[in-house]
Amino acid sequence: MHDGVGAHISSALQLLQSERENSRRGVRTEVLQTLRDAMDQLKLSIDSMHLPPGDVTALLANLRYRLEPRFAAMGMELQWDVDLLPIVPRLDFEAMRQLQFMLFEAFSNVLQHARATVLRVQAHAADGILIRVVDDGAGFDAQGVQGKGLVSMRQRATALGAELRVSSQPGETVVEIVFPP
Repeated sequence: MHDGVGAHISSALQLLQSERENSRRGVRTEVLQTLRDAMDQLKLSIDSMHLPPGDVTALLANLRYRLEPRFAAMGMELQWDVDLLPIVPRLDFEAMRQLQFMLFEAFSNVLQHARATVLRVQAHAADGILIRVVDDGAGFDAQGVQGKGLVSMRQRATALGAELRVSSQPGETVVEIVFPP
């Protein structure tokens, strides 16, 4: 539930309720970001009902359609290098939603934390399917940080039969989701 609409709204409510204690920490900006995430997640959830099962290309295109305006508003260049991918039969409706949550979390992390100027999305099929989300932001300690989002992404990847790889250093964070053949 970490990356669902309910979690975003709950988080916004908590921020507003604790506003007095946090008035100097930019609560307004944080609440706006959280509510934007909730709206995007709601739109994506509705959109996902119309995505063909296993069509990762369509899922990525939908994420781009919904989130590209937010990247542009933050002055972030979106570089898109996505091939037409083969259908992944094991990704039924629920699995597609889980993959969408994973990718939304990766994009949301870039928006909220990376201070990036370029976000590159790549998806290719060679030996399985590889989806890469790469930013040129501040980076973080990928081994030391075990926030709810990364833990959730790892659990979802395992449930989907995929592998999640995360590497980061100043100037480059790479999130890879790999579906074996």
